[in-house]
Amino acid sequence: MSDFSLSDLEKKANEIREDVIAMLLSAGSGHAAGPLGMADIFTALYFSVLHVRPHEPKWPVRDRVVLSNGHICPIWYATLAHAGYFPRAELKTLRKLGSILQGHPSRLDTPGVENSSGPLSQGISQAIGMALALKLDKSPAHVYCLMSDGEHEEGQVWEALMSAHKFELKNLTVIIDRNNIQIDGFTEQVMPLEPF
Repeated sequence: MSDFSLSDLEKKANEIREDVIAMLLSAGSGHAAGPLGMADIFTALYFSVLHVRPHEPKWPVRDRVVLSNGHICPIWYATLAHAGYFPRAELKTLRKLGSILQGHPSRLDTPGVENSSGPLSQGISQAIGMALALKLDKSPAHVYCLMSDGEHEEGQVWEALMSAHKFELKNLTVIIDRNNIQIDGFTEQVMPLEPF
């Protein structure tokens, strides 16, 4: 954790947003709204909340971040670069052949990425598995799962959340981007989620 003030965090989030825009322009494709909307959350996590060591990404007692809605990964990549996991120059390679920064995150390719993702709703199960393993190991590490609102329309999410409750995973925090929209339209028109 760092000693960033609120104004420092706001400034850092805007710097990260600028990098996301530059990355997407360079790639010529990718999602913009989700990454830009989650910049404050990622900045707060990596510069104020998480117990991590960017130069030791596999530190055994590190906190974990699981991104369920992997298509917003440009914000994760930009934040990881700003936090020191890899050089910011690498951001220019987003979605290019051979890059460590593909259109969906890969835990095998990108330092600091804990889960590979693609299909929505799978991240919460991955996060629960990590949290349960950490609990059984009596680790002080915490798992943060970031999700979209639209993916909560899938039964997989609710089955996973029931198991998180059953196993009393107090080392798991879920953060939901409640932006009310998905690829097919507004969430409340596609499949109402309230009371959410």
